[in-house]
Amino acid sequence: MAKPAVRAMTQTSATGVREAGFTLIELLVVLVLMGIMLGMVTLSVRSPQNRPLVEEGERLAAVMNLAADEARLTGHPLLLLLDRQGWRFFESGPQGPQPVPDDELPGGRFDPALDGVGLEGGLGGGGESVSRLQYWVGQEAMDNGSLFLQRGNQQARVVSDGLGNYQVGR
Repeated sequence: MAKPAVRAMTQTSATGVREAGFTLIELLVVLVLMGIMLGMVTLSVRSPQNRPLVEEGERLAAVMNLAADEARLTGHPLLLLLDRQGWRFFESGPQGPQPVPDDELPGGRFDPALDGVGLEGGLGGGGESVSRLQYWVGQEAMDNGSLFLQRGNQQARVVSDGLGNYQVGR
């Protein structure tokens, strides 16, 4: 007597038995977890050596925002004199530029001193590092380009959004 042919039966999830493989939800959860871990690794690998220079740039950008607000209120642009040691603001007067008092708009020092400062883009900005730079705050911000601070081979750029607001950019 011949044996009947045995048919292989696959069981479905309706019977409670699971087929081999991953569900879409499981794959998405794994991808999200990998993305979070990759983000944490990327943030932890960043060079801490550049952080002090970025902080100097953030401090300068905050003071430049104050100067831009002052220039808008008075209708007179302010001159920022920036060098390797620090910065100072000046306002135009009958005898020429006069320093703005520190209680109105503070100057500041870079610690340690920079290797150079520069202007990228805008009016006459060639992107070269110099020891001293003059920058008008409160004029057409879009024409001024962006400032950069340089220490060694690292740079921090202070950029305008075109409306006179400054921030540290890339």
